[in-house]
Amino acid sequence: MMQTAQTIQDIIEKVATFTNDDAPKITRLVYQESWVQAQDYLLTLGQSLGMNVAIDEMGNGILTVKGTEEGVVTLGSHLDSVVDAGKYDGVYGIAAAIIAVKELVDSYGTPKQDMQIFLFSEEEGSRFPMNFSGSRFIIDDLPEMEQLKDGDGAFFMAERKKALDVLKAKFPVGQAQQPISFAEIHIEQGPVLERKNKQIGLVTGIVAQKKFTVTVNGEANHAGTTPMSMRKDALKQALQLIGYLEEVTQTIGEPFVYTVGEMKVSPNVTNVVPRQAVFSIDIRHLDAHQLDVFEEKMHAYIQKKEAQTGMTMSVECWLNEPSERMDTEFLTLLETICKEKKLTYEKMPSGAGHDTQIMNLVTRTALLFVPSHNGISHSPYEYTASEDLENGKEVLKELIHRLAY
Repeated sequence: MMQTAQTIQDIIEKVATFTNDDAPKITRLVYQESWVQAQDYLLTLGQSLGMNVAIDEMGNGILTVKGTEEGVVTLGSHLDSVVDAGKYDGVYGIAAAIIAVKELVDSYGTPKQDMQIFLFSEEEGSRFPMNFSGSRFIIDDLPEMEQLKDGDGAFFMAERKKALDVLKAKFPVGQAQQPISFAEIHIEQGPVLERKNKQIGLVTGIVAQKKFTVTVNGEANHAGTTPMSMRKDALKQALQLIGYLEEVTQTIGEPFVYTVGEMKVSPNVTNVVPRQAVFSIDIRHLDAHQLDVFEEKMHAYIQKKEAQTGMTMSVECWLNEPSERMDTEFLTLLETICKEKKLTYEKMPSGAGHDTQIMNLVTRTALLFVPSHNGISHSPYEYTASEDLENGKEVLKELIHRLAY
């Protein structure tokens, strides 16, 4: 069994070499050269294992094993990373899917239903202000992208074309089929499984999530000659808003979470009162109503502060994902599989967003977790033991076996 885990680890280690940063940091943003190299490697790997290979017009990789009957059983995860990431997020789900499907074919031959692995082009939203563009393309639920730009001003459409031109020169263009099911395995990205000494997480649902960009406009002025009482300091107002929203978060209570992870200050020099502050807000809860409560309080506070200060503040909500519940029959089946394999498990919600929640809009879904050491993720120090990688793959494989054969 450990030989398989080493193969999964080998895939993870190889994909980790496709990065914009020096080890151990991983930065592989959608359509960058490192992303193209990783997609090329994985598609070539699938091809070498006898799978039919294609790339779609969004850059999703598609690996297919044809079955004898109608119906497509799908699985997979995402290829992109956040900035300064670790090596397991997303890529483990791809590696486990590839190995699971290979082992099923080796053991049982041709399936009844097609088995199709998605190497989702993008999930993180770490380059462009949009999440899940890969899975959204597959279910035909994309927003307008013509004017979408990254932080350096590069347009989404142009960057996509440049990356796909390279991949299309080597791989055929294809399109995902309508699935009858979708399964994803992922590192937990939290501490629950390790702290409870559980081997597998069976996800019951994925939290609702909203992301905002907040812009505070003040007035640039001399840092030495402008009295404190006469300043329109954009950064000061931004920090006051951030602090107030922390109080709102405490009032709502756990498991509500609120994060300000990005901020840009202009002109960003030591001797000028800040003219503008732009920052991100990420909020999550299984109950979407609590996100609405937070947003209402934020807008009320901003309206009051604009009247008091004469400054302007704007809020753009660029991600609004509802909570999604996983298929209950699949959960029951996964419990049975874990018991048969004598693996301990925990039924739990997911505090992170996953492509499963997008696929859940069109088909039955299952989402599995394996432990993250110390609960660390979105960090170069994320780690999952080889034994846990193997355990997760075995549960995923048995689920696909029962669905496709």
